Amino acid sequence: MMEVWRGLGAVRSPFAESTVAIGVFDGIHLGHQELIAEAVKDARDSGRPSVVFTFDRHPAELISPFHAPPCITPPQRREALIGRLGADHLVVARFDDRFRSLSPEPFLRFVLVGVLGCRSVFVGPDFRFGRDHAGNTQYLVEAGSRLGFITHVIPPVLVDGERVSSTRIRELIQEGSVERAATFLGRPYVLEGSVVAGDGLGRTLGFPTANIQPCCRQVIPGDGVYAVWTLWHGERLRGACSVGDRPTVGGLDRRIEVHLLDRTADLYGERLEVEFVARLRGQQRFPRVEDLVAQMQKDVEAVRRILNGRSRTWEQGS
Repeated sequence: MMEVWRGLGAVRSPFAESTVAIGVFDGIHLGHQELIAEAVKDARDSGRPSVVFTFDRHPAELISPFHAPPCITPPQRREALIGRLGADHLVVARFDDRFRSLSPEPFLRFVLVGVLGCRSVFVGPDFRFGRDHAGNTQYLVEAGSRLGFITHVIPPVLVDGERVSSTRIRELIQEGSVERAATFLGRPYVLEGSVVAGDGLGRTLGFPTANIQPCCRQVIPGDGVYAVWTLWHGERLRGACSVGDRPTVGGLDRRIEVHLLDRTADLYGERLEVEFVARLRGQQRFPRVEDLVAQMQKDVEAVRRILNGRSRTWEQGS
């Protein structure tokens, strides 16, 4: 089982030696999976423990908070996904002003080598580190010859000729292209959140919904209607999810609402995980509420057809 160290100060004693994979690892997408898997293999071949080193937040949240990208994978899910890749240790460093101020050389000497005992390090091709991003992969390679570690730069993973990246995955999700995003992630995109009070309109229309408040700054899929699996108390339930401002009924705010197809329950205050499988259509304004209800009935049948053919998640099937 992977041991998790929350903060560098939590590491009880420095590692004698290790193989380290470094990155933000927001999405744990196919590229991240390849990088971590290579580090785990190197560690096992060398008889060393494998360490994944990452941060408690995206660095941009501190450096440029108004331009920080939304989160793809919440921290708890990220940890679970890293654990499934076989890492022995996960070190989650607190990215604060003190850490941000470290120049490349002190980071390598005191963190990478001093605390983690690094003998082999794995990074992506765009890896930058240290104050003002002064360190890059070339610096890492040169420093390794002085400090006693070997640097491995893992090339990008391509899907249908397109580079897999967290930035591209965010774009796809925001476009509503959740199926394409899933091919980059290696699994469907999952939004986590709590059920908060709504206006009860869905119930009056015959389609009660759970109004989801995301648990963190997760990226929100583009407006539209989706076929989803909803995880609730360990049970996976079919659902139709609507994202948007509900123009037909004069909605004033953007909402994420899930209608469960096979279960009626009071979900207020409950925590749900919504797995986006496919987008049915974009958001539409209907001339009458009756037209909206008729379309919702069609949407529910479409969701059943889609999900009946996908009874297992990618994670379960892997």
